[in-house]
Amino acid sequence: MVRIKEVADDTGVKFPSPISRRRRPQAVVSVDSGFVLILVLPVAMLLLMTTLSLIWRSNSAVIASARDSRAQAARLAAEYGFNQLMAQINTKESDKLSELINDPTAIEGSKDGKFATSYTIDFDPSEVPDSTTITCSNSDVDNESIAITVIGTLTDGSDTYQQEISRTLRVCVGKVAPTKQLRVRAVR
Repeated sequence: MVRIKEVADDTGVKFPSPISRRRRPQAVVSVDSGFVLILVLPVAMLLLMTTLSLIWRSNSAVIASARDSRAQAARLAAEYGFNQLMAQINTKESDKLSELINDPTAIEGSKDGKFATSYTIDFDPSEVPDSTTITCSNSDVDNESIAITVIGTLTDGSDTYQQEISRTLRVCVGKVAPTKQLRVRAVR
């Protein structure tokens, strides 16, 4: 048994001497002590790379899905514009159709929030038949053709998405007096 020497200070309190402390035995390091670390590091790196890859892939899918939905919204704006044009043709006189050309028309209620949708109708006004054109009959072959292009636009802040649709309308002049309005007979 080893005795610890005690040292007294000025006040008379006794402390163990730092020189007389007994040393504890050091742990013995074996030759294989770093072997587990070499196995754990590659596995941890593989897990980290897999996790980052999955995060990147899901983020890319979210971005692509948002772009697709905005492009679809622009296409729906173009379809809406086309339907509006057909309604105009079926209810108004043919000379008013030229007012619709190349005039971006905002879709009502679409400016609520950060998205705004509009459509632009493009066609050659000289193709619009006048009241002297063939009147509507039961036959589908005696109609005039109008090539129509409608561009739908969705604006999302600084980004703009556009979709274009092209259709050919087969129209004839109705027998309704006195205005003789156009009628849409078929769409191709």
